[in-house]
This record gives sequence, structure tokens and C-alpha cells, in this order.
Amino acid sequence: MRRSRTLAQLQEDRLNRALALRREGRLDEAVILLESLLVDQPANPLALAHLAHCQLRRGQPQVALAELGKAEAAGGATSFTARVRGDALYRLARYAPARDAYREADALGDRTAWPLAQLARSCLRLRDIEGARGAAARAIEREPGAAAAWVVLGDVSARAGDVAGAEAAFARAHEIDAGDGYAYARLIESRLLQLEPEQRRREVELLLRSTGRDNRFLLQVLARLQGQLGDQAAAASAWRSSRQGGDNLYAQKMEGYALRRAGQLDQAAALMHACLLRDPEDVILFRTYVRMQRERGVLDELRRALSELLPVAGSRRGAVMGELRKLGEGAPEPSPR
Repeated sequence: MRRSRTLAQLQEDRLNRALALRREGRLDEAVILLESLLVDQPANPLALAHLAHCQLRRGQPQVALAELGKAEAAGGATSFTARVRGDALYRLARYAPARDAYREADALGDRTAWPLAQLARSCLRLRDIEGARGAAARAIEREPGAAAAWVVLGDVSARAGDVAGAEAAFARAHEIDAGDGYAYARLIESRLLQLEPEQRRREVELLLRSTGRDNRFLLQVLARLQGQLGDQAAAASAWRSSRQGGDNLYAQKMEGYALRRAGQLDQAAALMHACLLRDPEDVILFRTYVRMQRERGVLDELRRALSELLPVAGSRRGAVMGELRKLGEGAPEPSPR
């Protein structure tokens, strides 16, 4: 009995050490320790749930979802597993199931503002403005000092066309967390929207030459403004600059769209193809890419790109196969299942 208690204590110590490593940002070490723990206790729901969280933070949402499935099979859904599931699904742009997961996290007892703020973001992605507004209001009521709650309220107000309301919410978020680059950029953008277009561009360029040059979100504000003013080549350049030193798939996609509008189709095609390999579930990007390549008449290039996309297409496999069949001979047959 004493030996059993000692082993249990050792397992608990390893779990606590793994959690400490995760808090320190030493995610690879945390994963190794959690996986070693699971060799002895393969159905340990806590270890599985925290392994999922580490994998999500390492940028592997699909792996995180697989580990969460094991954790919930072993110990049932908890507010923590539902929240991490929501974050993984949101990262994968699966907004409807992410919305459901955040609702579940709230129902299971998560009393922080995060699941409500993310619920609001999911609703916003699904074009449910009122649902987003309600979730954002609840997030602020729960945690008035949470910058994330005010940021999402600003996003909701901006989407609804309430520029003054957006400015007030972003100002509050910036007041709470002056280091939040996104909140600051959105505050500036909401103020600029009240100026004439040429004045907007001058103001952003002035900011970028001073304190804002390292704020990628401010660069994205400039990119959007330049696109609105019709300078698509400059917009593409700003989107490219906004992702220097980081891996920003959204900015990469936006650069591709801007290059297409600027008529730089070779560069746009290469960028869109790279984005599709990383995010094959993006229906709009897929359709835009296929249509552009057909209009250009580069069917061999399109066939090669679709063939590369096929193994990673996931739920879009049928659509990729359909486009390959339209191209005639040379389209691969689906592999046996």
C-alpha cells in the first residue's frame, strides 16, 4: 500500500512539473513529460487534457483535438476541456462547433471572461451580430477588467457600423492593457474612419514612422486603407510587411487577394496555393484560386496544385476531386478507403 501511494505521489509530481513547464513556456519539455506520464497512465484525463493544451499552444490544433477526445472519453467533458476544444476549433476556423464548445465551457462552470469573449468572436464569424453582442456584454459583466472582453465588444460595434461605440470600447481595452497591439490598432482605425480617406492614410503612415512601426496590426490597418483607396500593390506590400518575423496566415491570404486585384497573378497564385495547403478548409480561397487559374488558362498548373492539395484536403477532398475531374485526363482516382 505504501509503495502504491509513493507511485501515485510520483505521478502527481510529474504532472505538476509538466504544468510548471507549460506556464514557463517550455512546451516541448512539458509535452515530453506528459507523454512519459501517459505511458504509465494512458487514461489519465488530466494529463491528456493538459497535453492537448500544450499541443494547441505549439500550433497543432488537430493534434490537440485528438488528445481532448481521449481525455473526455476517460474523464468526461469539463469546463477546461470544453474551453480548449473551443480554442482548437476556432483556430481551425470551425466557428459553429467552436461556438458550441464555448457555450459548453460556460455551462460547465468556467467563470472567466475568455469563453464568453470567444463565444462572441465565434458568433461574429457566423454573422450573428446580436448573439455576439450578448456574449460580449456578458463577458464584460463577468470581468470588467478583462481587455479581451472590451476588444470583442469593439469588434462587434465596428461590424454593426457603430464607429463611436467601437472607439469607446477599444479605448477602454487600451486603457486596461496598453501593450495590446491589436486593441491599439483598432482604436486608431476607429478614429481614422471618421476622417476623409486621404487624411486616414497620412495619419497611419505618420504613426508607422514613429511609435507604430513594429505593430503588425497597425500595418494591417494601413493595408486595408490602401486597398480601399484602390492602391492594391501598396496594400499587398503592407500585408507582406505585417507578417515579417511571424507566421500570420490571415495576412498571407490578404496579400494574395491584394496581389490578384493588382493584376500580379503569378505571385497571387503562388501565395494562394501555399495558403490552401495550410488551410484547405477555406472555401472562398479555394474557389477564388480555382476560378483565377481557369481564367488564366494555366490548367496544368492548376492540376498540379490540386493534386498536391488532395492528400491534406480533409472535408474538402470531394470538392478537390470534383475540380480534378473537370480537368479531364490526369486527375487521380480517389485512394481506396
